[in-house]
Amino acid sequence: MRDPHVVALFYRLIEGQQITFDSPPPIEDATDEFRVRLADNEVTVEFLSHYSDVPSARRTAEGYLEAWEIKAQLEAGHPVMQFEFVRPEVIDRNPPLPGEPQTLSVGPAELVLVANDVSFHITQREYPAPPRYFAVSLDLETMWLRYRGYCQGRERLADMAYACLTVLERSTNGRAQAAKRYAISSGIFGTLARLCTEIGDEQTARKFSRLKERRAHTDVEVRWLEEAVKVMIKRLGEWNADPAGQLPQITMSSLPAL
Repeated sequence: MRDPHVVALFYRLIEGQQITFDSPPPIEDATDEFRVRLADNEVTVEFLSHYSDVPSARRTAEGYLEAWEIKAQLEAGHPVMQFEFVRPEVIDRNPPLPGEPQTLSVGPAELVLVANDVSFHITQREYPAPPRYFAVSLDLETMWLRYRGYCQGRERLADMAYACLTVLERSTNGRAQAAKRYAISSGIFGTLARLCTEIGDEQTARKFSRLKERRAHTDVEVRWLEEAVKVMIKRLGEWNADPAGQLPQITMSSLPAL
């Protein structure tokens, strides 16, 4: 192609193992780069900006789609949906003369599915809301991978939770600065650190010399740590979307009681 232009990308919604979408109404959203429409489990990303190659167009669209997937799972507490790349629509704004060859590289399609034990099933009549106030970053990717590893049984809860806290602290050079930037109570950070470093088994004792209680976490503590991590990931996504915005304070009362 002499002057290729990516008009649109098409994706297929893959339902989570616990989810069925039952005739939900179409949902639409728009950014400065593209318009997106989800209907009948098919996604159309129509570009408003010029992209001359499919891989760069996909990177832009899939950052948004990944944010949608993550935000939906954080809010639901289980995998809700993932998006599979199907095909691009590309035009030539300067078509070749008759008989001249043309080539187009579209890049490979990718699909990553998460395996989870199915213990319940939910039928939903609406799609999750688009991620208008949630954006993915490298730090969020790191936290999300650790959290997903825990959900899949590949990560210890305390290790995962403390690693997520460390990501936020390092992003601002300290816990106090992280609490201020992300409008998260320092009490939440302190409680999370205490549960991860002062309570645990022999492996925890080898990592943290200040271990005070050698025991497994209670069900209440487990639920609190899980919710705290989800809150931190969601808040980072909100901050990524609008770093200059005024975020509401997250306090201990925002989480389950200990």
